[in-house]
Amino acid sequence: MRISGTIKCLFLTALCVVISGCSERRGVVSIKVVATTDVHGRFFADNCLDGSERKGSLAKISTFLKEQREKNDNVIYLDAGDILQGSVEMYHDVTAQFVRPNLPAQAYNLLRCDAVTMGNHDLSAGAQTYARLMQSIKCPVLSANLRYPDSGWFLPPYEIIERHGVRIAVLGLITPVVKYSIPRDMMGDLNVSDPIERARYWVPVLKEEADVVVGLFHSGLDGGRTVSGYSGENIVSGILAEVPGFDVIVYGHDHIPACMKMADCQGDSVLLINPGPYAEKAAVVTLDIDFSNGDTPAVRSAGELVDMTSEKPDPEFSAALSGWHDDVTHYTDSVIGKLAVPLEVNPALWRSASAIDMIHSIQMRFMGAEVSLTAPVSTALTIPEGDFKIRDAFRLYQFDNNMVSVLLKGSEIRDVLEYSAGLFYNTIGKGADHLLKLKPDDETGNMIPETDASAYISAAGIDYTIDVSKPQGQRVRILSMSDGTKFDNDKSYRTTINTFLYSGSASVLLKATGLSDKEMQKRFQSSAGADIRYYILTKFEMNTEGKKAVDVKRYDNWKLVPEKAVDGYLSRDTIKFSLISKNAQW
Repeated sequence: MRISGTIKCLFLTALCVVISGCSERRGVVSIKVVATTDVHGRFFADNCLDGSERKGSLAKISTFLKEQREKNDNVIYLDAGDILQGSVEMYHDVTAQFVRPNLPAQAYNLLRCDAVTMGNHDLSAGAQTYARLMQSIKCPVLSANLRYPDSGWFLPPYEIIERHGVRIAVLGLITPVVKYSIPRDMMGDLNVSDPIERARYWVPVLKEEADVVVGLFHSGLDGGRTVSGYSGENIVSGILAEVPGFDVIVYGHDHIPACMKMADCQGDSVLLINPGPYAEKAAVVTLDIDFSNGDTPAVRSAGELVDMTSEKPDPEFSAALSGWHDDVTHYTDSVIGKLAVPLEVNPALWRSASAIDMIHSIQMRFMGAEVSLTAPVSTALTIPEGDFKIRDAFRLYQFDNNMVSVLLKGSEIRDVLEYSAGLFYNTIGKGADHLLKLKPDDETGNMIPETDASAYISAAGIDYTIDVSKPQGQRVRILSMSDGTKFDNDKSYRTTINTFLYSGSASVLLKATGLSDKEMQKRFQSSAGADIRYYILTKFEMNTEGKKAVDVKRYDNWKLVPEKAVDGYLSRDTIKFSLISKNAQW
């Protein structure tokens, strides 16, 4: 039988494709995986609030990726989530930018990202914000444990990436803490499944489809908050203990850089790597896929954390985003009003401070609050009276916290204040050298609190004293409500807090009261539709329209006693410190 020329041509073409495909899967194929996590909006090389160069940024990651791609054709770039909150450029993109395309999508498209996982701060940015990202980003946004009860899975659970004939499956998972850390009126109908259960389901499926299985998890190694009905906040070690089959797990959320190998439940070694926050390090994984024994390969992995602080920003990446950068710089430099009095934070641990009072005044107006609880959320600073710029709002309040209204019993409010006071004050008159529990700062040598000052809670709406001559547990005395009415330990008060106090793994409120995540949901009343900075900015804009400078209501509703002894300690103490740790996850 004769074969026509056309059929012969098609046959030869198909044969060449088969041979070519097979040749890719011979010997050892080497693939590089570069990963970031918890970037928190650090797209630009400089901080648009003050012009300082950032230690890490996606502009530096871009340079590094180009270097890697020049050396190796088989480079994959992944990100483990928390992109959409944490920087002024991200805030501007969400609240004040209505012309240019979505900034984070443009940045990750320039980096030729292959997949990202949804993080808790991506969800808490709100549906409108993460929808804009997903509409414009060219790579998939993954999560195998988020779903709607009626319409099914919210995001694709995994992505198959092919390089040089090798199929790499990337499975995305998010920490289950989002079920409780994000107020339920922001989560809507979105349900969170147990990540261990979802990993147990998907890994066997992916082992059939792919040569390599990579976990891309927005969850830490272990520890963190206990979550009702789930394995806990940080689930990587828990997954290893119950689910075999992963070759590599790239993870984040806990802001702790790490690179190690651990055995899974079958004794197989798995590479675990966390580049840490703010793009200050890149995780680099070398995968050697060995086809020497046929089409079922042996996978060998090695990892390292590469420091980005000395990397040069990519000029092409920066030029492509220069329009956004110029807009943000102009935005932060805008004067939005006049400040009638200086705002100060530094005295907040021993007396009422004007910057804290401003936050209290905003929180007391939310949902008819009877009590406000807040903590310092900025570094030690003073903002002078006069012109108030948008950058000042970010200096005053660093984090993307929303206000949350909850019901707290009077006894629970006292427990929070008592617990917080116990973290910071020595019992004076018993040989204590300082009023505050202090330690030397490793970087500056200055004396700083033993506990991060973000755990120091003050209240408005009540009048109270903290007697530092008494032992811990017996110091706080609530005198009355600030309007003069009786304070009742058994009454439930409408209390405004921020989202971190509502749900954060280090929340003093949860530690002091012992309230569970389920109980906090029962106490939940409502959350604000915008973050606290929005209300600060709105306050100035409204006063500007009325041609008035913004004054600050001074509460002066609490004090340390005995006053004479306290004054003596403070006159001897020199206290200069940065209030918030650099790795705070608010």
